[in-house]
Amino acid sequence: VFAQDVQSQEKPTKEPEFIGEVYSLKSDGTFVQLDKEIGDFTSGISWSSNSFNALTLKIEGGSAKTRFPSNEPLQLVVRAVDNNSDPLSIISIYKFKANKNKRTFLLGKDNSGTLLKSKTNSKGIIRFTGKKYGISSYLITLNDLEAGEYGIVVSNPNSRDEKRTIVSCFGIDK
Repeated sequence: VFAQDVQSQEKPTKEPEFIGEVYSLKSDGTFVQLDKEIGDFTSGISWSSNSFNALTLKIEGGSAKTRFPSNEPLQLVVRAVDNNSDPLSIISIYKFKANKNKRTFLLGKDNSGTLLKSKTNSKGIIRFTGKKYGISSYLITLNDLEAGEYGIVVSNPNSRDEKRTIVSCFGIDK
């Protein structure tokens, strides 16, 4: 009986409904869902990255609708399959190159068979701190983000499949 009383007094933790969804946790305790976009992967010659076979993540549209100011910390609740993995191993936060029509991020370049190096790109990946939140989510805190366009991709460490890549997008304004 006592365990039921304690359990009924606990406030349930609100988590995003689906794996890969991201909510912003505002200072007043309310949530804002980030834009959900379908990411396209393209590969081919990239003159800007000096690569004969670059892999790029592309989002149509030059900017996210969901915007935040640069002068305050941003807390995000990211839903995953579970929260048993190190969040840095399954959550990637990208700072996109943006123009008025699209947002892109160079994931890697393969120059095998040439004198140029092949490598993955971690330069524009945002480092963050994260902790468990609820049953299967993480609370991520981002500080001092530069103005620009960002996207979050959550991978499932338990399986690799052919589902579409969902990118949760947001922008930081000066």
